[in-house]
Amino acid sequence: MYRLLALDMDDTVLNDKRILTDTVKEELQRLIHNKIEVTLASGRFPASLWLHAKYIGLKTPLVALNGGAIVDPFSGESLKSNYIDFPVCLKIGEYVQSKGSYVQFYGYNVLYVEKINEENRMWPLKNVVINPGLELNFENYRSQVHYIKLKEVGNINAFIKSERNQIIKATVLDENPERLKEIYHELNSWNELCITLTGNRRFDINAYGVSKKAGLEEICSEKGIRPEEVVAVGDYDNDLEMIKWAGLGVAMGNGNENVKMIADYITLENTRDGVAYLIKEKILPHKVSQN
Repeated sequence: MYRLLALDMDDTVLNDKRILTDTVKEELQRLIHNKIEVTLASGRFPASLWLHAKYIGLKTPLVALNGGAIVDPFSGESLKSNYIDFPVCLKIGEYVQSKGSYVQFYGYNVLYVEKINEENRMWPLKNVVINPGLELNFENYRSQVHYIKLKEVGNINAFIKSERNQIIKATVLDENPERLKEIYHELNSWNELCITLTGNRRFDINAYGVSKKAGLEEICSEKGIRPEEVVAVGDYDNDLEMIKWAGLGVAMGNGNENVKMIADYITLENTRDGVAYLIKEKILPHKVSQN
């Protein structure tokens, strides 16, 4: 019997409009009712996971920033944070800048950017629990967006040198795929880092040994849950380790080929409530109470 379901967020538990549908929410609540734990494992900010956890009614610690932070599902506070060492942050910034690419750094619930622009200004809004009937703007979601801070710091390397802030994650973004590939391979050769692709034009950086899988291992160790009792679901490369590790590794129907190749099972697409389908077909047998 499975005891824990671990879910990626974007393009997995959320649909293509970043909405948690009522169908998925109800199935997750049915799992909890039947004593199966549910957690979120995402590259998103801790506050985003916490807000969604409150909305669903989750009671299990959450894995944010690709394993960089383990989050209390009730308070949203850090249970554990894994920081990138200051000299390594500086080294990342200097190298990426020397290549003419762009890097941004994440604290616990703060995004450090060189300059606020139309794209990054929207990041707090991209992390809220979306109500389909409510227009997505700062006024309508002011009770949520204030949990995530956007800080303009000017020259990123000068900022790192002067502030020495606690950095949990970095993201490199570049519209030039060849340059991004070169930077990815270079940084991936550094022993201090864990690098994961999170999109066609971006990749994430955490401290060495930090991953969604490692975060889930800590949670399961505390609860006495074995890997074979875990179901892990995702759609992209930063989900590969946890999908391989879990007793039932699941790829979304909309997932990339890397994930589908190593998965034990492929569920429906996120636009077709694939997580709800998985719960009905594989996790809760039909004989289990649906009350």
